[in-house]
Amino acid sequence: MYINRIDGGNGIAMASPRIVFGIPDTMIKLWEYIQDIDVMVNSLRWRWPKPNVSSMWVDSGGYQIMIRGLKIALEDVIKKYGILDADIYISLDIPPRQFCLITRQQLLENIKNFEVLYTKLEDKKIIPVIHCYDCYSMLEAIDTYKRYGVELIAFGGIVPPTLAKNGKGSRVVPIVALTIISKTFRGKVHALGVGGTSTMYNVLKTLNVYSLDSSSWRTKAAYGKIIIPGRGERYVGNGKASFGRKDLTIQDWEILLKALTETRFPYVDNLDEMLSTFRGRAIINAWIVHYFADTLSECNGFAWLVEYSKKIKDMNAAELCIIHDKLINNMKIAATDTLSANSTL
Repeated sequence: MYINRIDGGNGIAMASPRIVFGIPDTMIKLWEYIQDIDVMVNSLRWRWPKPNVSSMWVDSGGYQIMIRGLKIALEDVIKKYGILDADIYISLDIPPRQFCLITRQQLLENIKNFEVLYTKLEDKKIIPVIHCYDCYSMLEAIDTYKRYGVELIAFGGIVPPTLAKNGKGSRVVPIVALTIISKTFRGKVHALGVGGTSTMYNVLKTLNVYSLDSSSWRTKAAYGKIIIPGRGERYVGNGKASFGRKDLTIQDWEILLKALTETRFPYVDNLDEMLSTFRGRAIINAWIVHYFADTLSECNGFAWLVEYSKKIKDMNAAELCIIHDKLINNMKIAATDTLSANSTL
């Protein structure tokens, strides 16, 4: 059984964040299956004309640059952005290599990247990026970007709960940071690379985030997984996966069928066939993310994150900054203690 969380706990309806679908190429033309969608492409890979979508966003590839050790010159980004026909362009911004920690030099470099792109590409809508930093650095970045009159900024520090590896604190800190940014910027905030979890969607909804992007509809499909409304992902692949595997049950299948039927999925009669292919799973996953993003299960193990976001959303920025920096400091101490303990073994 699944339930739909549609309010902030007091019966007041909240605006739902727009979902921007990450599209790596034209192998699956998602806009042919779901009308009026927003898509995000990677400037490092995209080489096709703008598709028939509501809006097209372009990511500079900063995250991929960091994790793959790639290097890209700002001039190359300027050239690529100048060629691409899109609606929104994400500034070149290299994320912190350490969790919620950034050097002064890196902060200023990221700000400079935005200023150069904003100045040289006057006809393009350049969106600055802020990651989970210490509070002073986040506020400094916000003040700088405000002077350019931007209406939208992107936050790159939030992660799906399943990717947080440093305990409860690593899940909470980015949420506090996002709340600080939302309150102090007072404009539209986009959450980068959130993933397709209903938990994080409801967190962002609670915090009045404007939009988010996710490529999970496709990556999950590639690993043989399908998204079930209110129940999470289920494995329907060829049986080779073993780690963290949760197979599709008859009840899961019935819930999926009901959800697809109610939303008039055009290929519902071919459900089993679609579950057996990457393409079919990807299309179904995108459909479920589009129509059931805020559907939470009553037994969702990460629902406490939604409750936590409700708890802090009405705090002022000063209170949140104290909590935020204290959490970061506690995590640094814990990491130091762990290193010390390991060195004595």
